[in-house]
Amino acid sequence: MIVRAVLASLALLSAPVTPALAFSPSGAEAAAVASTRQTLTTPDGRVVPLSTWTAPDERGVVVFSHGFGGAPEAYQRLLSAWAAHGFTVIAPLHVDSQQHPDRSANGQVALTTRLEDLALTRAVAEREHLGKPLVVAGHSFGSLMSLIAGGATTILGPQGDPAVKGVIALSSPGPIPVVVTPETYRTLAAPLLVVTGDQDIVPGYADDWRDHRLPFDTAPEGDKTLIVIAGGGHQTPATAEGEQFDLLVRATEDFLDAYALGDAEAKGRLDALSAPGVTVEHR
Repeated sequence: MIVRAVLASLALLSAPVTPALAFSPSGAEAAAVASTRQTLTTPDGRVVPLSTWTAPDERGVVVFSHGFGGAPEAYQRLLSAWAAHGFTVIAPLHVDSQQHPDRSANGQVALTTRLEDLALTRAVAEREHLGKPLVVAGHSFGSLMSLIAGGATTILGPQGDPAVKGVIALSSPGPIPVVVTPETYRTLAAPLLVVTGDQDIVPGYADDWRDHRLPFDTAPEGDKTLIVIAGGGHQTPATAEGEQFDLLVRATEDFLDAYALGDAEAKGRLDALSAPGVTVEHR
């Protein structure tokens, strides 16, 4: 009965609710930090493509998980900015991606393969970037994967990674029957940054933008930050421009510095963050 309920809930994820938008960087953005490609192989022989934005002066590593149906390159500007700031970004192309050569839009397959993809990618980060602090990040369905790595507990049980120094959840998931419950994030002790907007609505998945508050509202207090951008929608992490994009970069980089590097000044800036049209909460 529980298995059937989980499968029914995951069926909600089979619709391409968060497709990555195509993005071709140009000018200064293209010249910032370009991604490179490699692959890793799972124990059962499945090939996982990886995109890596290598920091010229590496201080830490971010493992990033894209939205359902999406791809890492949709977030090129943000991930390139993190790399230029000193954080190498490693992002697998998940099997639900519209760009994956062996694509599967099945929600159960997406969940289980993503967890494996990301565990293997974190192992790559640990092996190839020895001693560098690790932060996990993701957009939408990808943010759920990152929240799990940070200590959230789903019906699949605890799968947290003690190496994780913090979690960046962009448009974090709302409740998903059986899979994401009011108890899911009560075990999330890692520092957390949630970014959403008051137009961040996905019909049938997050009918009210406030659904994205769930990890922030229910995780244990301490080192939790919520940013709500007026007019921000579900694709803002991929499409933000101008001051909105600058805010996203500034806030996420301060979070990286504060919790991966122990930078007290960066934490102070994050705690004091204020901008027109932006609401910031801390717990």
